[in-house]
Amino acid sequence: MRWKVIGLGLTVFAGVGVGQAGEEKLTFEVASVKPSGPTSVRNFEGGPGSKNPGRYTATKAAFMELVFTAYQGDGDARPLPVTEYDQIMGPGWIEKEEYDVVVKIPNGTTKEQFRRMFQNLLAERFKLAVHHETKVLTVYELVVAKSGPKLKESLETAEAAELAQGPFPLDKDGFPTIPAGQPGFVSSYQASGLSRWMVRRQGMAALCRSLSSPNAAARGVIDKTGLTGKYDFTLYYDWKATRGLSGASDADPAPTLEQALQQQLGLKLVNAKAPFDIVVVDHAEKVPAEN
Repeated sequence: MRWKVIGLGLTVFAGVGVGQAGEEKLTFEVASVKPSGPTSVRNFEGGPGSKNPGRYTATKAAFMELVFTAYQGDGDARPLPVTEYDQIMGPGWIEKEEYDVVVKIPNGTTKEQFRRMFQNLLAERFKLAVHHETKVLTVYELVVAKSGPKLKESLETAEAAELAQGPFPLDKDGFPTIPAGQPGFVSSYQASGLSRWMVRRQGMAALCRSLSSPNAAARGVIDKTGLTGKYDFTLYYDWKATRGLSGASDADPAPTLEQALQQQLGLKLVNAKAPFDIVVVDHAEKVPAEN
C-alpha cells in the first residue's frame, strides 16, 4: 500500500534506533545476521507471543522489513504507531537488499523488549540511525452506519493462546474455513473477483488492519466505532468491483467493499486525515558487521 502524503513532517522525536537513555541495553542471547544467499527461502516466524517465543527467524527479508520489525507498534506517545511498511522511509536500496536474521531471545522477553533488542541489533550490525517524523496522511475512519451495527458478538469466552493458522480446510465454494472453536481472521480472494473474510472472536482492531490492506481499502483505517467486543462474522464483497473493474458476475453482482460493510456489518468508511509516526532511515550500511 502506498499512502499519499498530504502534510509534511511536523515534529522530530528521536535520534537513533537504540535503547532509551539510562536503561540497560537490551540484547539477544545469540544473533546471526547475513546477506541472503541463493538458497535462502523467505520466512518470518517466532518471537514473543508466538509458538516459539525463544527464537525469531526472518529470512530473505528486505532491510525495510527488518526496520519495520524493530519499530512496528513502537508508539512512545507518538500520534499513531508504525503499522504499515509505508511508514518506513529511506534510500531505495532498503526495499531491495535482503538478509537472513536468526536470533535467540531470553526467556520472558516482552514484545516491547524484543523491539528494543531488534533496534539495538540493527544499530550494531548495520550502523542504523533513524529519526521520527509526524506526517498527516489520508485515511478512513471506520464508524457505525446510521442503521446500527449488525455484528454478532462471539459466544466463545475462553481465551485461546494463538490465532488459528493454516493451511485451512476449504468449503464447497473453495474458501478456507477456520476450524470450529478457534479464533482467527482469514481473508481469501478468487480470480472471479469474489472475496470472503471469515472472522472468529476478533475485535475492530483486526478488522481495521485487514481493511488497510492493498486488496481492500488500500488506505490506513482507524477504528472510530466505539465497539469493544469480539465478534464472529463473514464478509463477502467483489474486489474487482471495488476497484472499478468488471465484477464477479453481471447477472448476480456482489457488493463493493464499502457496500458490503454497510449491508452486512452495519459499518461505514468515512474520509479523514490523521497524523502518523514515520521512521526515516538516516544511515545504514548494506553489509552487516560480522557475527
